[in-house]
Amino acid sequence: MSSEARPLRITCQINYLRTLPGILKIIQFACDILSIILGAAAPTLTYTGHKGFFVFVAILATVGTAFLLVLSLINLQAVCIPERWPMIEMFWCGFIALLYFIASIVIATIASNSGVFGAAAFFGFAAFIAYLADGLNRFRLMRTGLRGQHTETTTTTTTVTRQEPTY
Repeated sequence: MSSEARPLRITCQINYLRTLPGILKIIQFACDILSIILGAAAPTLTYTGHKGFFVFVAILATVGTAFLLVLSLINLQAVCIPERWPMIEMFWCGFIALLYFIASIVIATIASNSGVFGAAAFFGFAAFIAYLADGLNRFRLMRTGLRGQHTETTTTTTTVTRQEPTY
């Protein structure tokens, strides 16, 4: 990627929220928050770590997604490391999707004890699907060579005029 295509400054990219990656980040964040609330509100079963693991995954995903959302909104990733950013986000989404899949299966196994566990498992699987879709979208963008669709680019136009020689 040439240095001319990079944005020259950190700017607020509020239009990022209207793009597919932005919408997916909002869905992920909403599912993460609901997973934390439902996982923390669920009754604690004795001698089991089901609830703790699920809440840990939900908190980790919430913090990471909020961090990535802020970085995308202020366009910091396009200024610092635009070549590697889609790969970083793709691996993040894949990692969290795997953790959510495992945690949602674990919490769904005890859903017969309380309906709150069933609701937490539902939003865990919803977050898994959102992270998986975002990871696949990042992979597709990497394969086609499109990097940082939401970044602002500046172009300069140079006009060259030819002057006739005088005799």
